[in-house]
Amino acid sequence: MRRSIAVPSIPCLLSILLAACSGLAAGPEVSAVTPVPASRDSAWVRAKRALTAEVFTLDVQDSVGGRLTAMRYPSATAKVGTPAACRVQLAMAIRGTAESPEVASTSRWIAPEAMAGSDVGVCEKDRQETLDRILAVVAPAPQ
Repeated sequence: MRRSIAVPSIPCLLSILLAACSGLAAGPEVSAVTPVPASRDSAWVRAKRALTAEVFTLDVQDSVGGRLTAMRYPSATAKVGTPAACRVQLAMAIRGTAESPEVASTSRWIAPEAMAGSDVGVCEKDRQETLDRILAVVAPAPQ
């Protein structure tokens, strides 16, 4: 059972600098915890494989600590207003015991300021669908 918690967008120096310097706007951080029916090592490998399949650029790969931090960047030909123009920032931590590990994730979308008005639903939907696909690989539903 996955629990999601939406954290309201709190203005901070990073968000201000991100928008001021790059013309980008960031959505709220969303956290989720998902139990994994596998060992911690298998969960980490599955998470890395899922991020790679979703074309994320991996920033942190700590297999001993069970951490992955990644960003999915838009393609050069992405049109503003489409899901392809949205970036997705994701941090994952494999935690818990060897017998009952879980994946804790924190994610947010980042989009061009031009999309920050009415098009934010496009990026939020893309972030959620991307995270769902990743978690389906890390913690597949029992069959």
